[in-house]
Amino acid sequence: MNAGKHLRLSRQGLERNLLWVALVVLLLLNTTQSQAGGACVVAKRLGDSLAIEWVASPEESASSALDKAEQKLLDQGYRTKGQDVHAQAGSELRHAYMVIIKTQYISVIGHPRTSYGCGYSARSAAEAEQSAVYDLRNYSWGWKPEFGYEVIKAFRY
Repeated sequence: MNAGKHLRLSRQGLERNLLWVALVVLLLLNTTQSQAGGACVVAKRLGDSLAIEWVASPEESASSALDKAEQKLLDQGYRTKGQDVHAQAGSELRHAYMVIIKTQYISVIGHPRTSYGCGYSARSAAEAEQSAVYDLRNYSWGWKPEFGYEVIKAFRY
């Protein structure tokens, strides 16, 4: 057993360990760049979307954007019983096109519904819009493409 004995590293072993430490430090420095992104948060009540807020910026992390967008809705009073404020979409892209869409339709059981979709794309606004439609379909099961939608905001951050 080597208990209590000093561990002797050869010069070659010491150099190898230092090389590994240097590589780990470089990796950590490279991956700790400031994150960026955006988020959409929706206030809902009984399946109907009441309001939407979003934050997107190269200076915001996705989680920071989510917190700020949620706080905007809470500050507007969307905190009452029966209302749910939750994240709907987010992105960690440093620069992206962002599109927010809105639709109003009558559900299968005859209730008026408002729904939103948020989409992001590093490539194009058209791709971000397609992503927003996909997001809308995920959160609004009763929505069909023939109901249509309007783009309420399209921009690049």
